[in-house]
Amino acid sequence: MEITEIKSFLSINKVKNLDVFFDYETRNLSTFRLKGKCPIFIIANSVDALFYLLSFLERYKINYYIIGRGSNTLIGSCGNIIMIKLGKMFDYIEFEDSHIIAGASCNLGRFVIRCAKNKYDFSFLAGIPGTIGGAVSGNCGTQIESLCDYVESIECLKVIKNKIIKEKIRLKSHNYGYRFLNIDNLVVITKVFLKKERADKELIYINIRENILKKKTNQPLGTFNCGCFFKNPLTSRKTAGELIDNLGLKGFSYGGAVISTKHANFIENGGKATPDDIHNLSKIVAGLVSEKYKIKLEHEVKLVGFEN
Repeated sequence: MEITEIKSFLSINKVKNLDVFFDYETRNLSTFRLKGKCPIFIIANSVDALFYLLSFLERYKINYYIIGRGSNTLIGSCGNIIMIKLGKMFDYIEFEDSHIIAGASCNLGRFVIRCAKNKYDFSFLAGIPGTIGGAVSGNCGTQIESLCDYVESIECLKVIKNKIIKEKIRLKSHNYGYRFLNIDNLVVITKVFLKKERADKELIYINIRENILKKKTNQPLGTFNCGCFFKNPLTSRKTAGELIDNLGLKGFSYGGAVISTKHANFIENGGKATPDDIHNLSKIVAGLVSEKYKIKLEHEVKLVGFEN
């Protein structure tokens, strides 16, 4: 099915709890704030609407990508890709007995503060942008602890033989690791169930303030970027940022893209960067690191609309 046919179908068949936008500015979908267009952008405001939408797209084998806040996504050419976002219905957090239940589009910063008020310490996530669903998908965290350590189960939609199914999955240790979540046939997380021991509220707030201050000191929070571009290599004692910094690449630019002078693992949109500028600069950096250290850097930032 062609994009024009899909537009026609969505225009005629108004589906409840689906907000559909045509020729949408992708600069609104990523914190890189890069110019571009996607043919169709859809906000799903219920699980049933999301299920219907994904079933339709899978049936006709239409390319799509589900995006969160876009704080970890580089969007390239979206000529035949439909972008989907979970709406307000998925933005909530609840506390039941000793469990924390959060919708996938719950803002990560609000999640940290609400948990702190209820004496749950997720201060290691303080200052990290994004949503709880995205943070679980990438197993967000530090070298000491990560979010999936506290996730008991997730509700999600999976695809099996082009059919969408709803499922609740209990996480086990083999399902996640450093910056990844591995669930067979996973399409999207809709709800997260977490469990954590309670801690002293004042100590939690102190930890939150300290972690935010550390990020403000060491990271370029006031620029257009998507956080650390590369994962820290597990085969090296040095972080990706240290490897890049040791090559003297801080401030190095390609087109409108530039490596941060504050943290070498951040690639910034200097104001007029294109998606290809960011992508090409990342390939140059990875190539130089590989040549010098024989280490292959892996993207932490998700790439959408790029061939490789």
